[in-house]
This record gives sequence, structure tokens and C-alpha cells, in this order.
Amino acid sequence: MSKQATVIVECSSESTDELRDSVRRQLTNDVESFLKGGGRVQAIADNVRADPPKKPSMTYGSAPI
Repeated sequence: MSKQATVIVECSSESTDELRDSVRRQLTNDVESFLKGGGRVQAIADNVRADPPKKPSMTYGSAPI
């Protein structure tokens, strides 16, 4: 199965309606082809994070004067 690079245009709040529609169509087509190729969509719970919080480090006052 070969992977194909896809260029995605960025949209902002100032983007034109035509650009937004184009990006929306591209995203829809990409999702449809992913699903047709056997891909699955997995729902992730809202409280799951990719980068869990880290324990704070106590470095205050450790530098020499």
C-alpha cells in the first residue's frame, strides 16, 4: 500500500469562502478515500491527552551565585 503526500492549504478566519469550500471538499475526499481503503475512525475520549502533564521540577535556587 503506497502512501501519497497531500498538500493541505491553511485557512484562517480571513480566508475567502471559496478557499474554505475547497479545503472542506479536499478533507471530505481524503476521509472518504481513507475509509474506502479500509481505514477506521476511532473515537477518543475528551480527557485523553497525547502529552500527559509532567511533574514540576524543583530547580529554583539551584544555580550558583
